[in-house]
Amino acid sequence: MCVAPVWAQGLVLNDESLRTDLNWLNQQGVIQISTSTWPLSGDEVQRALASAKVSTVAQQKVIQSIQSQLTANNKLLKAEVFAESDRKNIPQNFADHQKAQFQAAVELNAGSQNWDARLRVNAETNHQIDNDQTVNVEGSYLAGKLWNQWLIAGQIPTYWGPGHDGSLIRGDASRPVYGFTAQRATQSAFDSKWLSWVGPWQYQAFAGQLDDYKAVPDAKIIGLRLTAQPLPNLEFGASRIIQWGGEGRSQSASSLWDAWIGNDNVYGNTENPSNQIAGFDGRLNLHSLMHVPISLYGQYVGEDEAGLLPSKKMYLAGADYSSSMKDMPYQLYVEWADTRTNGDARGISYNHSIYKSGYYQHGFPLGHAMGGDGQMVSAGGSVTINSANRVNGRVLFAKLTGSERGAKNNLAFPEKDEVNALDLTWTHQLRTDIPVKLNGWLSDSDRRGTDAGVSLGIEFPLN
Repeated sequence: MCVAPVWAQGLVLNDESLRTDLNWLNQQGVIQISTSTWPLSGDEVQRALASAKVSTVAQQKVIQSIQSQLTANNKLLKAEVFAESDRKNIPQNFADHQKAQFQAAVELNAGSQNWDARLRVNAETNHQIDNDQTVNVEGSYLAGKLWNQWLIAGQIPTYWGPGHDGSLIRGDASRPVYGFTAQRATQSAFDSKWLSWVGPWQYQAFAGQLDDYKAVPDAKIIGLRLTAQPLPNLEFGASRIIQWGGEGRSQSASSLWDAWIGNDNVYGNTENPSNQIAGFDGRLNLHSLMHVPISLYGQYVGEDEAGLLPSKKMYLAGADYSSSMKDMPYQLYVEWADTRTNGDARGISYNHSIYKSGYYQHGFPLGHAMGGDGQMVSAGGSVTINSANRVNGRVLFAKLTGSERGAKNNLAFPEKDEVNALDLTWTHQLRTDIPVKLNGWLSDSDRRGTDAGVSLGIEFPLN
């Protein structure tokens, strides 16, 4: 079966349904694309779809779902409204961009082959993540393409890693950080025979400034992620983030260089230390090895370093499975994450002696959604019933903020707690460009007792 081309914007922002569909095709052996670094490049999504090897009705349905989502995202002018009955006190899932109980947004999209722009104006009330603003432009950006590089300025969510429910180093549970991003447009391999073995590769470099960071106002975060696929079924990733600079801290080029090469990471040095987090991740697709649509993935990151490798480590591991039943594509996954320090709740993870507000913005983690000193096991999945209906959900069991020091900066989960939750979403397409999302959750917390709620969101074009 052939795949008709569809134009995608220069950037494809975090989207749970789109990630599920792309991973489903990866595990079926239909395409090869990395989905561990968000935002994605629209050029890379186009390249993957153009080379898709479609052989079943279910595979064709997933291709069509992706095309419909990309087409809807490209509408020149659209709006979104969202409301929920109560605050949702469970770790946020990937691509949940709703940070208030009630929200309305208007979005203007424009672009061509070499530039892309989005202006999104959000009006919010009853904040879940309080930024002292009733109107903001989160999700807005301006991007230009130069020699296969997208250069981006704006306030957009970022996500680094293979996990379904969280990234240990760069998640999207907090509000997006203002800053500049650079990444490749297409992930082609090197032409050089000496480097071609690296396979398709990608980088994403980011530099931004934290908003309302009380411990060190105007603190910066600077990061770099590299991924490579030396084999079609194997991907490796390496990521590094530093918190640096800010009011009262050195912001010279030499101090930045010392931070980047780790020269300021010396015990007892309070003159110019940065907060550093780094780690590795990987994903192994078993389709080409064992002809089963299963992937295994893992991630570990560490605060500080020892022997040139991350130390004081946190861990994440999981597996997912993509198949179909009666031509209905579905995906299942199970995942475990531990943000304690080498298995102990010591108040070290996502905290720092100088950057005392921790690896958080507005009190919500820039890493995994549960914050530091937590443990979580989750299982979930998604099923596409037909072109108009999709159901996805998860169950999770979490032990949160296992130390007092680990909880002091974490406004998402400020107390030691155990939470069990069921989280379900039904997406119905009134039209291909009018999705309606009905979400419901039920949770049981040692601190808050039993809680339940629903939310409703709808997007629609205005032109």
